[in-house]
Amino acid sequence: MAEVILITGCSRGIGLGLVKYFAGAGFQVVATCRNPDKAPELAALLESVGQPPALALDTTDPASLLKVANTLWTKYGKLDVLLNNAGVATKNHPHDPPEHLSTVEMVNVFQTNVGGTCAATQAFLPLLRKSSSPRVLAISSFLGSISKNLPSESNFYMATSYRCSKSALNQLIKCFSLDVPEVSFLSVSPGHVQTDMGNAQGRTAPLTVDHVAKSIAELTKRMDKKMSGTFVDFEGLEIPY
Repeated sequence: MAEVILITGCSRGIGLGLVKYFAGAGFQVVATCRNPDKAPELAALLESVGQPPALALDTTDPASLLKVANTLWTKYGKLDVLLNNAGVATKNHPHDPPEHLSTVEMVNVFQTNVGGTCAATQAFLPLLRKSSSPRVLAISSFLGSISKNLPSESNFYMATSYRCSKSALNQLIKCFSLDVPEVSFLSVSPGHVQTDMGNAQGRTAPLTVDHVAKSIAELTKRMDKKMSGTFVDFEGLEIPY
């Protein structure tokens, strides 16, 4: 059987690109998003590459996670790779200075970016333990690096809520790597990518979805236990916390 990968947040952007490249790399792709009925581009892509239709998944909803996990048990009996891609930002991203941010928005960002990733990883760990090479990747961001949060940074934005959530995500992945050593865990920064989020507020991101998604697919195939718990860019180069 081909390796099975579940990807969250596939309706657009990086998630959509990841589906394309993992399917092309020979994986059995389980694509998920909150509302597959509202994701025609994803549906068309899955059909074109011979993959099954997307499953509805809200990573912040325990019932939704259980339903998808049960589907995987019935259909595959294992999961080789969990790719936690689902994420959100504040409505004015990247403009989110700490003096004026909404803590309600901040908690909402944390609920998906940190809580949702944790809940999804917990839900699918039993399936991952049935794999001979279980891997969990979480899409983080270079904006989560505390040591690189300096005015001299080439892409400096305050983006406080988003930055804090990605810093916390990196810590979560590190904790998982120590607590569950039989699974390899990795935090991956895709860089500044041309997505709705990446181009928000009139910006033009330098990296294309195709370039980044292809690199992450290649990174997933070569990652091993020695890398577990680290924070890297999409090419596998380590980023300081």
